[in-house]
Amino acid sequence: MQNNTFSELIVGRKIIVLTKVDSTNNYLKNSLSKFEPLPHGTVILAEEQYAGRGQMNSKWQADPGKNLTFSLLLHTSDLAIAHQFYLNKAISIAINETIERIIGPVARIKWPNDVFAADDKMGGVLIENIIRGNTWKYAIIGIGINVNQRHFPDDIKNVTSISRLLQADYELPVLLSALCRNMDTWYGILKAGNLQTIDDAYRDKLYRFNEAHLFEAAGETFEGRIIDVDASGLLHVLTVNGIKVFNLKEIRFKDL
Repeated sequence: MQNNTFSELIVGRKIIVLTKVDSTNNYLKNSLSKFEPLPHGTVILAEEQYAGRGQMNSKWQADPGKNLTFSLLLHTSDLAIAHQFYLNKAISIAINETIERIIGPVARIKWPNDVFAADDKMGGVLIENIIRGNTWKYAIIGIGINVNQRHFPDDIKNVTSISRLLQADYELPVLLSALCRNMDTWYGILKAGNLQTIDDAYRDKLYRFNEAHLFEAAGETFEGRIIDVDASGLLHVLTVNGIKVFNLKEIRFKDL
């Protein structure tokens, strides 16, 4: 285990590098349960994560040493509980900006927080919020990004990596530094209460926003357009029968 730092930032002011761990999110949760004094902005980076998780307990698979798998701890007691999804948006924007500078405008945010390049998934985010009473105490933000892995299991479709797109490896420390800087910036925008700025930026980079596509929900296939993602994270889709609202995993694109 190594300790590093980006001392001029809040995000990344303390970086703990683990050789191998089941899940960096689990590591942070276990540390908090033991009342270990980890500062706001701590990053836990794993060279190998063998039980990484995505949304709704889906598994995250990554070859050891080739990708970025890390978690960020934020002390969020000065944020409103109602703004939990705004943190999701802010983190998603920060990641998108970082990736876009490397691979260009094909970088998109697929609702709620997948990292996409055109129609292929490049990474994802899992945010676990710890609420105590009426206080939002902590946010544990797990992030996985495919960087230098070029081969994936045959049963995983629509997946890519930075290396696949560039046809060259990319320096993991350089990418982590850029991500920390952008997350630091966008967390500051959230703390300042600039919610409209976050809404506009998230909508601008949202995958297939306001485009006609086929969706599937509750066994039904229909055409619709994504027109909004509200403050609670619900997806608003305009259909011939009006606006329909969906929670996570209740709807999917028919062609993905």
